Amino acid sequence: MSVSKKVIRTSVIPGKANPQQLSQQLSQLGLDVNKVVNVINEKTKILASYGLKNVSVELEVDLDTKEIDIKLELPAISELILRAIGREEGSHKSINEIIGDLDLEKLAEITYIKWDELKCRNFKAALKQVVSTCRSVGVTINGKDPREVIKEIDNGLHSDIISKYEEKLRSEGRL
Repeated sequence: MSVSKKVIRTSVIPGKANPQQLSQQLSQLGLDVNKVVNVINEKTKILASYGLKNVSVELEVDLDTKEIDIKLELPAISELILRAIGREEGSHKSINEIIGDLDLEKLAEITYIKWDELKCRNFKAALKQVVSTCRSVGVTINGKDPREVIKEIDNGLHSDIISKYEEKLRSEGRL
């Protein structure tokens, strides 16, 4: 038995998708428009603090079971880091020029946002990947060089932050 699917692509303001924008397509498929929009808003609201005006959303609907898989097209890690410090572009001399500083908690949030794309086995490895991106764009973490922060992570210094986001991912069935 083949599974028939329908893909719907749209663009939404993070956390502010509205039913009118999807009502015709979703109601034709027999889906609860408000429920779907609420799920989209829940998944995208965290992106609102990064100043994103639009996020591309792909809804894959199984026409037999009416299950929906929602995928977001997210900006690159470097873009989220730059937006978090209020910049449009990174340093052109990243080793010598520091253009901003972020709290490790904010980088953990970016790691959480990008988790599904990072393909890491654990949150610690994913966080280290995001921290290393800071060096290439000229951003320090808690006033420290990203290499120093990676050593701290390896030594268990930030296990509370890592545990917090691992638990959040587990509760969502993503880890």
